[in-house]
Amino acid sequence: APTVGIILNVAADHLDFFKDLDDIRHSFRRYAELLPANGALIINGDIDNLEYFTKDLDCKVITVGSEESGSMYTAKNITFDEFAHGSYDLYVEGEFKHRVTLKVTGMHNIYNSLAAIATAHFLNIDKEDILNGLEAYGGTDRRFQFKGKLGDITIIDDYAHHPDEITATLKTAEHYPHKKLWVVFQPHTYTRTKALLPEFAKALSEADAVVLADIYAAREKNTLGISSKNLADEIEKLGTEVHYFPTFDEIENFLLENCNDNDLLITMGAGDVYKIGEKLLGK
Repeated sequence: APTVGIILNVAADHLDFFKDLDDIRHSFRRYAELLPANGALIINGDIDNLEYFTKDLDCKVITVGSEESGSMYTAKNITFDEFAHGSYDLYVEGEFKHRVTLKVTGMHNIYNSLAAIATAHFLNIDKEDILNGLEAYGGTDRRFQFKGKLGDITIIDDYAHHPDEITATLKTAEHYPHKKLWVVFQPHTYTRTKALLPEFAKALSEADAVVLADIYAAREKNTLGISSKNLADEIEKLGTEVHYFPTFDEIENFLLENCNDNDLLITMGAGDVYKIGEKLLGK
């Protein structure tokens, strides 16, 4: 029961618990209704049917997003440096405020920072403290985390385990210097993999080459007859190079033989796939 709530996105996930996307949306609506009259809901203005979440709330509603027509806080003149860190001009209700510089990667973090700024403004935090805080923030572990270099091969690790997260991470990689983009993906849970199989395949197909590990079971048992081989077949249909190996040792040996100088290698997933990059780096 917070005073300020932030909704960055609403998408189909955890379908072992929620019935469907409408059920998920209903839960977010109930969350928004918990906010008090003296509080605020900071919400992504790009979410479908935004009014469903905001209509008749007691609290203040502040929107952030890509379109000035639907959002109070927007980013313009977006640029990225050689490490894919973003900078942009902040506009609030159509008025230019100042330039914002980030030390985290990707377009998704630009919109995350808009939500952080809107929250800070609502809490009357000084402009200089906001800008200094954003510029000093270097991100969290397992979010496009630089792990090291194997010769001239850059190894990154990322926690992405939903198609939308994978898409965001691979769009971030577009701004990071590389020759060939390799993604080593470990699907997380059988229910998620089966429910979102086409979406996973489409998202991963944006890489130059995909290497799949076995599904990380987490809390589940495989009662659905799903495996990483099914995902490999779907990715192959989309014309993307894909390889599947049941053990980490096989994956590591394959990467050592096939990755070349200036390639970018991302280990991806919510399980223990990060161990592959660390083993290659000798950590």
